[in-house]
Amino acid sequence: MLQKLKFLSKKFVLSSFLLFLCHFMIANVVINNGLSHIHTVEGGQIIKGKIEILNTDNKPQAVKIYQRDYHFDYKGQVSYDEPNSNKRSNAAWIDFSPSYLEVEAKGEAVVLYEIKIPADADLSGTYWSVLMVEGISSITPELPEGGVNISTIMRYAIQLATNIGETGTNNLEFVDAKLDKIDGNTVGSIGVVNSGERLLTPEVSIELFNEAGQSVSIVKATKKKIYPGTSTRFYLDLIDLPKGNYEAVILADCSEEDIFGLNLSLSLRDD
Repeated sequence: MLQKLKFLSKKFVLSSFLLFLCHFMIANVVINNGLSHIHTVEGGQIIKGKIEILNTDNKPQAVKIYQRDYHFDYKGQVSYDEPNSNKRSNAAWIDFSPSYLEVEAKGEAVVLYEIKIPADADLSGTYWSVLMVEGISSITPELPEGGVNISTIMRYAIQLATNIGETGTNNLEFVDAKLDKIDGNTVGSIGVVNSGERLLTPEVSIELFNEAGQSVSIVKATKKKIYPGTSTRFYLDLIDLPKGNYEAVILADCSEEDIFGLNLSLSLRDD
């Protein structure tokens, strides 16, 4: 099969405290079966699933469950908006139960969900939302005089994604490539935008070539999911590379058929 390989070109150069006596309470909730539930579906289909919750504490734990739409970008901004505010939200398709429960000490509980896919021929690509699973901490009134009670909430966003068959376009764009110093190490980073219609989980890598055209290093970043209309930043650790000028190729490999690329010229300098 032909690979979809898209290249762009770019050049860049690396150039009074208030103290409180606090009482902390933590909601000890753990999700046993993953934070992402991704289903490939067809119009009119009904999908059923569950979220497994574990209470690691020695006392019962109250938990509430509610819906949100989920968005993030390469600048580090994350939002959990009201359900159905995203044009690709599937929140309206989802029923779940219960919305409140109490998990016994060291016990487990299950939230069941059902996704009813509309029989709509116009649906294409990926639709998603999240179920928020939030431990509820009670306020403890017994505090020393002048103390402040702080309740730390443990909250999980369980991603429920639905891919409509194999429909929808795949497309990625590269933005804001730069070099930084982190803990004394040179780190390259680049924002990757999903401008298509399907969820993609690219493996991003950079291959560096010296001035003689020889490949001197290949570095890979951790894979990340990118939903349509969202973006994220990938970090590439460029330690132990000699100072000098390099030509580089950044690849975002999504599958055998979808590889997106960016050509870069970069200079590693002491300053």
